Amino acid sequence: MKKWGAVKNLSLPLFARIGLRYSQSRRGRGFLSFITLFSVTGIFLGVLALTVVSSVMNGFEADLKKRILGVIPHLLVSTEQPDLAARLPEQFHQITQVTPHLQLEALAQSPGELTPLLLQGIEPAAIPEFLAGSLLTGDWQQLADRPYSVMLGVGLADQLKVGPGQQIRLILAQGGSFTPMGWMPRQRLFTVVGLLSTGSELDNSLALVHLPDLKKLSAGQIQSSQWRLSLQEPFDAPALEPRIAALPGVSAVTDWRDSHGKLFAAVAMEKSMMWLMLLLIVAVAAFNIVSALVMMVTEKQREVAILKTQGMTDRQLFLVFAVQGLNNGVLGTLTGAVAGVLLTWQLNPILSVLGVQVIAGVVLPTDIQPLQILTIVLAALGLTALAVIYPAWRAVRVQPAEVLRDE
Repeated sequence: MKKWGAVKNLSLPLFARIGLRYSQSRRGRGFLSFITLFSVTGIFLGVLALTVVSSVMNGFEADLKKRILGVIPHLLVSTEQPDLAARLPEQFHQITQVTPHLQLEALAQSPGELTPLLLQGIEPAAIPEFLAGSLLTGDWQQLADRPYSVMLGVGLADQLKVGPGQQIRLILAQGGSFTPMGWMPRQRLFTVVGLLSTGSELDNSLALVHLPDLKKLSAGQIQSSQWRLSLQEPFDAPALEPRIAALPGVSAVTDWRDSHGKLFAAVAMEKSMMWLMLLLIVAVAAFNIVSALVMMVTEKQREVAILKTQGMTDRQLFLVFAVQGLNNGVLGTLTGAVAGVLLTWQLNPILSVLGVQVIAGVVLPTDIQPLQILTIVLAALGLTALAVIYPAWRAVRVQPAEVLRDE
């Protein structure tokens, strides 16, 4: 084994062999070894925490995207040209589905309760996949088979204190007509035929009715037909909106940001701030390498001077201490990344064993993204590379004549 190790080391450049030997020679020097161990451990813990937290935040964002953007329209296009709407998937490959749609603000009234809601008119045959799977009771086809029927979010049904088979009055927020009793908003009794649960805040404000029923209720109030566009990636909506709005025949285009843009902006900001704060932990640990290397340069001044007199160039000498510092950074970074991925993979089972519950009955969503893990690793190695510059530069500045003057 020793012979193989010697042969393996001989295949390395001279500066790499000396740098790695210096990394091993610090063992047995108490304070220097402690500082080095402290810096490697700091990088390890920082990369570990950054990997776990980033993956949990990714999972949280993906869960929000599924539960909220799987219900509301990604893009809502107003046009009087059905052919134009039908051709949109041919012009924009990001669009996966185009369906007629109508979305209005309204009030729901039950005996003793009155609450605002988001009223959507849909076709049972063209319901988004996630929304279709959110139904708790009832059948989507009942919306078409039974005139003036409605599906309610479970939170909204609780607020109104109603269930399947009971009636509520839906009152449109805009539009109405004059009657002998004065101005009256458009309203009608609807029968609750089912309940749905998306696992998001929409459960407290969402009501779904058959599209023709909503068009009858809002007759004369909608100037053009609305079309719901579903995208393969909902976050592409902001880029598509101006391009679709510029098409002839399109009167208006809105996207999901109008109702939930601030929520996802807050999540993105939180992800960025958490990433920055945890990266600072890695930076502090990486720059602890400076202290260890400066002490090593001071201790090895005589050897550095001898190496310079033997013909080692400044570049090679710089790389000797760079290799030593990067060796510590690579060790902490790679072990931290591997441990972070493994911990994230088994995060929920570990929390269950420890008896820790962030929210009762809720499993932490996680999403390990290889490209993000690579970014974390490169960022940690980049900070380590910056940290070794000053100590290596100090080694280059050693003057052999002064160091060896008294030898």
